[in-house]
Amino acid sequence: MKRELALSVIFISLFSSNIYAYDMNNMCEELLKKGDNKKAVIASKRVANKYDSSFCAAKAHYRMKNFESAVASFDESIGVADLPVDQLYSFLYKGIAQRDLEDFKASSATFTKGLNTAALGNSKYMQMEQRFLYQLGQNELANENGLEAIDYFSKSLTLAANDDERGDSFEGLSLAYYVSNKLDSAIEYGVKASTTFQRTGKLNEYAEMQVKMANYESIQKNYIRALRILNSLEDFAKKNGGRYFEAKALLEKSLIFTKQGHVDDATQSFKKGQAIAIEIGAQDLLPPKQ
Repeated sequence: MKRELALSVIFISLFSSNIYAYDMNNMCEELLKKGDNKKAVIASKRVANKYDSSFCAAKAHYRMKNFESAVASFDESIGVADLPVDQLYSFLYKGIAQRDLEDFKASSATFTKGLNTAALGNSKYMQMEQRFLYQLGQNELANENGLEAIDYFSKSLTLAANDDERGDSFEGLSLAYYVSNKLDSAIEYGVKASTTFQRTGKLNEYAEMQVKMANYESIQKNYIRALRILNSLEDFAKKNGGRYFEAKALLEKSLIFTKQGHVDDATQSFKKGQAIAIEIGAQDLLPPKQ
């Protein structure tokens, strides 16, 4: 169970999908596979197909966190796409890059345009509709617009074609209900998300959802339930080699023990979690240096 270092990794992994007309073996792609993003940008200019050229350049810029250049190249690829589905992927990734620039208005406009374009296919591009709805939900969630996020995630759930998509939509709904101060619903969908993530082998997502579930219970002062969830996560992490989440569970337990007034338990749990975090170099779990 290996922790993802950044959310952008999730989006980068999407680029490995087959995109129908797009040539995954062009010279630019070959350099991307080797991790040589700068050379990939240069090589993209020698790719004959205009869509392949601009789309691959956009990917390379994105991986180098040159989000403005990525947006420009994705936008260029939209205009030269040979097939509607290629255009839809360009809309999708352009919106993601715009969000990374924190331009949520432009990002949502791009996702909405992609959604409307996909809808013209009369159910042919339903999976793409699901992805646009999900990303629109993520934008609303990032801006803490809970009710709008609930609406988008609910719609994305109805179009979900597999457990991976259902799990993501369940998680989105859980977080959106939390933002909307509807903790019972947040817990309900958190359970569904956790169960789905565990079934599909998404152990990182499962573990993160368990931490959130414990937080939901703690907010409602259901400390016994919160500790039960974290104890289960700690045991799960030990069995699956996930020392990061073992440490995180211990540190979260320390916070709950503190709320209960159990100072000794809180101190012991914190020290154990901190020791593991230091050992594995999980700086994000450690208190900021003064």
